[in-house]
Order: sequence, then C-alpha cells, then structure tokens
Amino acid sequence: MAYLAWSKKEDLVVLAEELGLTVKKKLKVKQLHKLITESPSYDEEFTRELLGSIKEEREKKEQREKEEREKKEQREKEEREKKEQREKEEREKKEQREKEEREKKEDRERE
Repeated sequence: MAYLAWSKKEDLVVLAEELGLTVKKKLKVKQLHKLITESPSYDEEFTRELLGSIKEEREKKEQREKEEREKKEQREKEEREKKEQREKEEREKKEQREKEEREKKEDRERE
C-alpha cells in the first residue's frame, strides 16, 4: 500500500474513478488512499498495476504537451526573427533610398 502514498493526487483521483468510486474534489491524498484501500473491490496487485498505467499515461501526456509547447515556442521565435529581419531590411532599403535622394539633390544643387 505504500505505493499509494508516493502517488500524485491527480493519479489517485483517476484510480478511484477507474475503480468505480465516487470522488469528491475536496478529498485530501490521505482520504483518497483510505477510500481506495477500504473499497470492497480493492485488490492490491490490480490497483498497483492500474495506478502504474495511469501514471504512465499522465507522464506521456505531459511529455507530449511539453514537446508541443516547445515546438510552438520555437515557431514563434522563428517568426519573430523573420519579422525582425524583414523590418531591418526594409529600414536599410529606406535609408539607402533616402541617402541616394540626398546625394541626387546635392548634385543638382551643385549644378
């Protein structure tokens, strides 16, 4: 039963629900532990394996979400860099045009 004590609350809630138990949101981990172990359908080996599966699924989901978040952040960073590069190029072109116009104006004034 010690395996329950080292589990996350969210995993215990899912476990209790999978065992067909009614779970109140305000239950503490210790209360969830008691609810599960005192259930008439409690079987330690089955519960241990089920909890392992629940934990594994949660970890996979968290990993997928993390990877998706990192990909999104990378895309946003690349888009930001492209935008900054375009703006820089546009500024440089504008500055070059202004410089050329000034030079032309100066040339005309000298004539």
